[in-house]
Amino acid sequence: MLYWWLATIFFLLTIIGIKMPSPIVHPVVCGMYGITNLIMALFYTSNWLPIFMMRYFLYSMSVFLLVVVPFILLALAILILMREIRGQQLVWRQYSNIALAILILLFCGYSLGDVLRIRQMQMSVMISLYSTIAIFLTALFISYVIITQVIKLWNRPQNAPLIMVLGTEIDDEGQVQNDLRRRLDKAFAYYQQLSKEQQAQVLFLVSGGNPTAEGITEAEGMSHYLLNQGVLEHQIIKEPSARNTDENFKFARPFIVHAGRQRSLVVVTSHYHLARSAYYAFKYGLKAYFVGARTNWIAWPYSSVREYLALLLLTKEVSFLSILYIIIVALLEV
Repeated sequence: MLYWWLATIFFLLTIIGIKMPSPIVHPVVCGMYGITNLIMALFYTSNWLPIFMMRYFLYSMSVFLLVVVPFILLALAILILMREIRGQQLVWRQYSNIALAILILLFCGYSLGDVLRIRQMQMSVMISLYSTIAIFLTALFISYVIITQVIKLWNRPQNAPLIMVLGTEIDDEGQVQNDLRRRLDKAFAYYQQLSKEQQAQVLFLVSGGNPTAEGITEAEGMSHYLLNQGVLEHQIIKEPSARNTDENFKFARPFIVHAGRQRSLVVVTSHYHLARSAYYAFKYGLKAYFVGARTNWIAWPYSSVREYLALLLLTKEVSFLSILYIIIVALLEV
């Protein structure tokens, strides 16, 4: 089956991306889709009991999937259209993404029309098709969770690090909140486990803009928190302009390059945010190690799903081509 071949190709590309870094071959993306295709291959060929039970569960939910999945695809297609129209990507890439989104929109409209008219002959095909798309989206989420763990367990640097903490929400008074406090505590705990000699050489790079009503940026709030923890002022570098993860790495890159090669870059962020952070670090040519901070268990499901959707949009070309392949195969079987 094609899924086995795709898994093999993506895993080979992952190895190539790690060994020979290139802006075209991203190891995080290739690894994630390699795992996704491996799960898809196992799902359709394995008789292992957990996989069989999952297969049975999804087929038993076929009517629900028939209604829900088209709306998920519609939402994704509309989001992509909005991003591409406002975006500043290369023209050919922008047009190709818009074309993919329009194809998905047309298919969703066609299939929803079939459901409303209840065409008996095509209903079974649509149920099978949307079940397969649901399996693909589920496999992609599982691969996101797995790749996050792999990033977290990657080798640790030996020399004194430049510890970069990615910003997030602060309150109106400039005090760090929830996720950001956990990130800073994790960064400080990492700093404390280093030798005294390494601690003296460590620099903290706090990145985040989004000023409050009083003009206090995330970087300033983080700097104040670290100073209260006992970090020396000359060890803290502030990057106060970034509004999102992309800009965190884009605007921090000059500081990182200036810090020199004698320091290893260690990025501290929330656990659920590791995969997207690794994506942008690679995008800007930064070799980094990643440390994940825990998230409140109540907020974890929402944060993880939101992050998964963000990754889905980042890798939209591969995602939509995979979905189009599923659609074409299903239609050829009619």
